[in-house]
Amino acid sequence: MVWWQAALWGIAGGFLVEALELYASIRRSTRRWTWRRPIPQGMAAFVVSIVIRMGAGGTVAAALAQDGQVAGALAALGLGVAAPLVIEKLARVVPLNVDVQAAMEPAPAPSPSSGAPLPGSAGQPGGGTHAP
Repeated sequence: MVWWQAALWGIAGGFLVEALELYASIRRSTRRWTWRRPIPQGMAAFVVSIVIRMGAGGTVAAALAQDGQVAGALAALGLGVAAPLVIEKLARVVPLNVDVQAAMEPAPAPSPSSGAPLPGSAGQPGGGTHAP
């Protein structure tokens, strides 16, 4: 499946989840439900939450399709539905906090007195020794 097709299916999956949440919210409401305030936080928060969910679903589905992991529309739709869970699981695997200062510093070069073999010395593969 092409990445942009998977993205569209992922967006649709994200939209379906939001539509079902809205449906459940309307059904649970004990007072008169209104479009002016579909959720307690207001209409703007409601629209932003839908856009975020659809964007996450489309992005996850597109990324996995580009990598060859998504073969069909149902898989892409399912990834759109499950995007928050997929992102949460990936965040647990990939460390999100990196010490930028330590990562940018070059590794210290070994000194001859430290006991570590220098590049090109007999202790390194391919360095210093000649094969018979």
